[in-house]
Amino acid sequence: MNPGFNIFGFLVFYFFLFTNLFAETNPTHQYSCFQTNCISFDLPSRWFLTERRSNGIATKFDHFKTLPLKEESGREIIPALVILFKESENKLPLHPIIFHAESRRFSMITNVRNSFSLQKIPNVENSYKFLGIFGNFKDKEDIVLQHYITATEDKFGFTIIITCYESVYPQIEKDIRQFLDSLSWYTRPLPWKFKNPEEQISKAKELESSALDRLKTKKSEEISLALEELSDSCELGSASACEMFTLFMNLGR
Repeated sequence: MNPGFNIFGFLVFYFFLFTNLFAETNPTHQYSCFQTNCISFDLPSRWFLTERRSNGIATKFDHFKTLPLKEESGREIIPALVILFKESENKLPLHPIIFHAESRRFSMITNVRNSFSLQKIPNVENSYKFLGIFGNFKDKEDIVLQHYITATEDKFGFTIIITCYESVYPQIEKDIRQFLDSLSWYTRPLPWKFKNPEEQISKAKELESSALDRLKTKKSEEISLALEELSDSCELGSASACEMFTLFMNLGR
């Protein structure tokens, strides 16, 4: 068994307090980074990260959802928001319009209701970072609404898909507007430089081990640092760190 889960029991209470404190002090602002690229956004705290995966080289995947929303009939529906970072297969720069068209395979939209663009690029006329469409498709007798959004930066492409049944969409419409209005791309310095894959694997293990040691202290400031280390280890490709980061971020829900 992964040693991180051996300490789960006695950390639940401390994480419950910490995550509730975090939600109260910073209820909406979130970000996700991969290598030098970051996407930031505002999303109400009822949305939570349910899965994070990264191969440490070319892809990273974040999946957010809410607790079930009830239709008038009583049926429960769970909206989903997915963010995908992906490096171009040929390592060459991506064209934003071509990438947007080719990535449509990830979207199920059959009826486009409107198109939009977000984050104006400074000093470039009529140019925006994010290209998006909003539309719907049918799932048996249900109408499902979907936002499909893409952006590119050099050899990296970003795809965002938000999916929700039309019957409960009014319950999250304000959330989605907040997300779209705040959506922003930015760069950061490259956090690590490795000579070979072995160095990267070693660093991922080092960060995960350090995080586990910090968790055992049960101190809120150490827990905060541990979550950052687990997130970094996950980004470098540690599947167990991804699982623990997601688990600990959602204790108390």
